Amino acid sequence: MKKMLFASMLMLLIVLAACSNDGDEQVSVTADVNELGSLVITGDTVTEQGGCVLASRFSPGDKIIFRNNVLDGLTNEQVKDAKVQVHLSTGETLDMQYGKHGDDNFWVVAYPVTKDTPTGTLNYTVTAEYKEQKGEFKPFNVAPSLLTIVSEEASAAPKEDKEEPTSEGEDLAAVETNQKVDIIGKNFEFHGPNGEQTFYVKAGEEVTLSLKSDEGLHGITVEGLDVKLDKDGTTKFTPEKAGEFNMVCNVFCGAGHGDMTAKLVVVQ
Repeated sequence: MKKMLFASMLMLLIVLAACSNDGDEQVSVTADVNELGSLVITGDTVTEQGGCVLASRFSPGDKIIFRNNVLDGLTNEQVKDAKVQVHLSTGETLDMQYGKHGDDNFWVVAYPVTKDTPTGTLNYTVTAEYKEQKGEFKPFNVAPSLLTIVSEEASAAPKEDKEEPTSEGEDLAAVETNQKVDIIGKNFEFHGPNGEQTFYVKAGEEVTLSLKSDEGLHGITVEGLDVKLDKDGTTKFTPEKAGEFNMVCNVFCGAGHGDMTAKLVVVQ
């Protein structure tokens, strides 16, 4: 029985329909099982642009969402307490988080693509460890299976304009500021206790940022200020200069993940 199960694991093949600028392609990925009892890792990558869409081609402004599952090579049951990491060819290592996403539970981590991200193939490996068991996942070394980073100009896919919270028209000298910013996360929206999505704070004074998820699992990043919470909790920081900063969800939470934004406005 064990030999049959092991043989079946060696034959494991996942074929995913991936979105790219060249039309629909077939993206094939596989998990290597090197020895009986190894952890078996399966997975895919999706883009947050337009929702949870399978993809292998990304451009600046997008996020690569790695999604993986880890199974016991003998029992074929999900291993919930494994340490799962994505190792990128850039030298970066991303720690994946386990949780419920949609109807399934698996490991997820997001990798933002910026203008500074090198274009070309982005190779990656996913590893998992649990007690004495280990496993490794690599995509097939063929073009449709590999992640490709392209420049914004080279990307033929039109980017959907998304309305952002804005402070246009506000008299910033007269707005009421509050150094305690309470964010409520709900699929798929960030807002304050009164439904507000724009928050005003004073420069040079300490800000207390808190996050509470009423629905789903969320984290929050204040882009441009190096401030983030990977889960519910509180953090403190002091913005030094006036400006407007987007607050985005940093834990992939489903098809509406990209819509979870709010704005922090720092005034003098």
